[in-house]
Amino acid sequence: MVAMVLLSAGCGGGDGPPVLPLTATPGTTLQAIWEPLAPPPGTLADMDSGALTLHDHAAFAAAGLGVRLGPGLPWQERRELAPDFAPGAPGARRSLAYLWQAADPQVIDEESPIRLEAFDILYRPNGHLSPQVWDAHVQTARRLSRRSGRPFDFALLAGDLTDGAQRNELAWTLGVLAGGDVDPDSGRDDDPVPGAGNDFNDPFHAPGLGRPWYPALGNHDANYNGGFDRVTEGLRAAAAGGEIYDFPLFPNGFCDGADPDAALVTEGRTPPDPDRIPLRRAEVLAALQDAPGSPPGHGLSPADAAAGRGYYSAHPLGDRPLRLLVLDTLNDLPEQIGEGSQGWCDEAQFAWLENELDAARAAGELVLVLSHHRPEDFAERSPVSGATLAEALAARAEVVLHLTGHGHADVARLVQPASGTGGHWQLMAASPVDFPQQSRIVELVDEGNGFLSIYVTNLDHDAPEGSLAHRARELAAAKLYFTQAAGGQDVADFWAAELQNQNLLLRLRLPEPVRASLARFDWPARVESEETLAALSGP
Repeated sequence: MVAMVLLSAGCGGGDGPPVLPLTATPGTTLQAIWEPLAPPPGTLADMDSGALTLHDHAAFAAAGLGVRLGPGLPWQERRELAPDFAPGAPGARRSLAYLWQAADPQVIDEESPIRLEAFDILYRPNGHLSPQVWDAHVQTARRLSRRSGRPFDFALLAGDLTDGAQRNELAWTLGVLAGGDVDPDSGRDDDPVPGAGNDFNDPFHAPGLGRPWYPALGNHDANYNGGFDRVTEGLRAAAAGGEIYDFPLFPNGFCDGADPDAALVTEGRTPPDPDRIPLRRAEVLAALQDAPGSPPGHGLSPADAAAGRGYYSAHPLGDRPLRLLVLDTLNDLPEQIGEGSQGWCDEAQFAWLENELDAARAAGELVLVLSHHRPEDFAERSPVSGATLAEALAARAEVVLHLTGHGHADVARLVQPASGTGGHWQLMAASPVDFPQQSRIVELVDEGNGFLSIYVTNLDHDAPEGSLAHRARELAAAKLYFTQAAGGQDVADFWAAELQNQNLLLRLRLPEPVRASLARFDWPARVESEETLAALSGP
């Protein structure tokens, strides 16, 4: 059993809610990785026959469903964009940026009457614990930032901050980031396990991230359940009420906030709550722009929010030559069922993007791109196709990294222009809500000899065994065997693909104008990935 410890910083004090626990020692997946257990054949047969269902939470452990702590994974070097890479001279290396990235936390109000919980593909046995998992990730990142030789320069959030686009879900997500007391309950005040901090509806004190952060919009942030419909007045009224929303495509339901296992409810009423209303694009942007923390507005201006414009440019390192381009790939006015889950880009945003890329080239800046969707996840009817967007980014030597979410899995893809020369790395991230429930740390290092190294280190959240967030990890791993089997896939194959795309060391060439710009500044000589992250002892 891993030791449990409460963080001393920001514990709330007095009679306030507790800070949720972390392991006694920090670690990354370089040291150890939580991996899915392989259940015995009898369990798989029970799943096939329906004797064991996705809702039988209490039986999962005895059936061999869950997780184990496996060996760590070293960085895997990729030289496709720098086949002639060679280390620089001793003392020449400089760390340009050190950041944390998360995608798709999808914090859930499981008691909402507009959830599609009765449809097994969309049901998550761990969904009721998503606020605790998100807090565990933010706490894990905060602790690693403080243990490093320097704190993270900034954090990037690749969309889907909420699952149901609800106002209360967004408040919980932002409350965890900002720090303070968070009460992840809705409707009536539920306490399924008497006592403080020991069940999914108990308030907790979030220490917060404590670093600047920049968000992108995702399809779950302003659409019904991620894209099945737009946010209508009828949907908003139903969300605030207590009757199960009648959605014609899938059966509906919610989870019982008074039950320790958050049992599925498909008939009857849930306690109403006006804070459950789903938000529209401009409302979400206004909430992000007004959220506490730094930088003010988090890259968005009041004019952006008022116009419903979720794309923006930022210089997260001040006057240093690093430009962050955040794309808005949300289609919040879908015309077809499911289209709202796919990526979207209009001509105005694309023209803005090309102007920003021109400005970055003229200034000799490195460019990071953040979006929720990958170009290959765009809708066919998008005014600017995913292929056009991918080509525009790949043709620019200054673009070195495109960070995305949406797919809830780690996928590394080399994106090159039609000429076949140059290109960048596109990295889709796993999600805190689905197994492996990971985020990651990224560090850009100038090798001092014309090469750039990008360290990508995956993070399991450091919630200890026996905690609420670890219970969520066990339940999320169990769901793998239901969802993968339904799709005709093997969990072992899924996990092998995951491991191939975690903990990467990407080598690229730096454009000469960018090298000249970088040389005008002093940069930290300490490479945190090697001197801090690789040196941790782990749980």
